[in-house]
Amino acid sequence: MKKFTYRTVTSDYASDWRVLRLEGARDFPLGFLVTLEEMAAADIARCGDILKGGHIRGVYDVEKLVGFCGYRPQQLEQTKHRGEIGPFFVTQKYHGSPAAMVMMTGVIGEAREDGLEQLELFVDTENSRAIAFYERFGFERIATHRDGVRIAGNSRDDFFYTLRL
Repeated sequence: MKKFTYRTVTSDYASDWRVLRLEGARDFPLGFLVTLEEMAAADIARCGDILKGGHIRGVYDVEKLVGFCGYRPQQLEQTKHRGEIGPFFVTQKYHGSPAAMVMMTGVIGEAREDGLEQLELFVDTENSRAIAFYERFGFERIATHRDGVRIAGNSRDDFFYTLRL
């Protein structure tokens, strides 16, 4: 059985992260705010700059980055009990493996260690696989965000989910 690890994605993995983002934007557009064209325009240097912000976590098969998740704890005094995650993506070759579970367990554990009391995420209302995954981890649907995203000019709704830590 493969052993996956969870850790921050550094700029050393900019090329790998870019490949995964391109795959995600191409194959799972309901899970990404960035379009395939916008992602393609972000070269490796730009990806490295984004990764230097320290807000992207990854799941690794040995040293190979196979998935990533945004993790953004709030910084303001009145909201610092909360954090946002997303996008959450694992490459198709690793669907059905423990990779996604390792990454979600890692980000929840990190949020707890950071003293957060709540994680939040948005998910397209028709992304049933992601919804089922989040609910297995205890995320609860709080609201519907109408017209939150427009893909190819078409309005999309998102569900807003929270996990009390």
